[in-house]
Amino acid sequence: MRYVVARRLGRRGEGLGNEMLPWGKGAIASEVLNASLIGPAWGINKRRYYRNFRTTRLDFLLADALVHLPHYSFTEHDYANEGETDFGTAIEKWASRKDLFSKRHFTVTVDGMYGGYACIYNARPFLWAKLLNSRDAVSNVYKIASTLDRRKLFIAVHMRFGGDFVKLEDGKSARGRFNVFIPKDWYLNVCQALVDEFGDSIQFHFFTDRGGAEFAEAVQRFNPQQLRQPGLTECSDLVLMAQADLRVCSISSYSLAASFLSGGPYLWYEPQLTQINGLYSLWGMEEQQRLKGSATDRNAAIAREIEPGSEWEAEFRGYAMDTRGALPAGLLTQLRRRLLAKNPVASILEYGSLPSWICEGSLREMKH
Repeated sequence: MRYVVARRLGRRGEGLGNEMLPWGKGAIASEVLNASLIGPAWGINKRRYYRNFRTTRLDFLLADALVHLPHYSFTEHDYANEGETDFGTAIEKWASRKDLFSKRHFTVTVDGMYGGYACIYNARPFLWAKLLNSRDAVSNVYKIASTLDRRKLFIAVHMRFGGDFVKLEDGKSARGRFNVFIPKDWYLNVCQALVDEFGDSIQFHFFTDRGGAEFAEAVQRFNPQQLRQPGLTECSDLVLMAQADLRVCSISSYSLAASFLSGGPYLWYEPQLTQINGLYSLWGMEEQQRLKGSATDRNAAIAREIEPGSEWEAEFRGYAMDTRGALPAGLLTQLRRRLLAKNPVASILEYGSLPSWICEGSLREMKH
């Protein structure tokens, strides 16, 4: 037998947003190596994700046993040596040198958060399938989605309060730091700015790991009719956030995972981003990303050439806003387009109509 073990983060595992990285790597590796995927071990996770994914509480025994037997470890060092962003390409090149494809039996372990979401892009369908098939997910998603007006913009707001998150002392910078609270005024100002711009054409849903006065205030102001969800919501909340037209993010891997799964625009807290030479980045504070030729360095070279008014301005997926700032003009342009496209008149398969003049250019080209 061939096995790929997606090793959990730490002794007992971490939150779902973090664990998606080794999980996605394991899914890709199992496809490339034609192997069975083992893990992550939800049974031992302190957040009790075994309930969501209907796994046994003893699933960690097999994963840990395989790790203690002779096996091949694909590590961060191996990934960096391959010089590839895509995890599948990197592990395929590594496995070829190890001559694994000629072997009938082996175990390979993958782990860690290195490579980020960019390296597991092709694991998105796998992760979507796992989330949608988790306990209570489809039912919970329907309960919320069925209350939304599909012709309006759906804004998902993620407010994080619990766990190991900390509130920064006055005067302390959030630049390059994770697991810190965002001031409630940022959320309130973002939501109010969106209401000022789109009025009744916008609708909010607020997500959190736990309630509190700040969360209650935001809900009361912008979605007082918000429903409370029964059952398990860790996966269904992630699915709902990923389906939104815009995600207003907390500084958390959960918000990052939702934005990664969506592929649509998201709004980030500007004071947290690393700023170097007029450019913002989320990972630019990392030692590896400061190197010449890193993914951040390569993309920064392109970003430096983008000028105001460029087509790029309204095509970014990640935007940022300060607490007292205005919504980026490019984001507003993108949201206005999304609002138009949400109307059923724009879809012929939903009884919409397509003006013939739209096709006239292509018809003329065919005649010539």
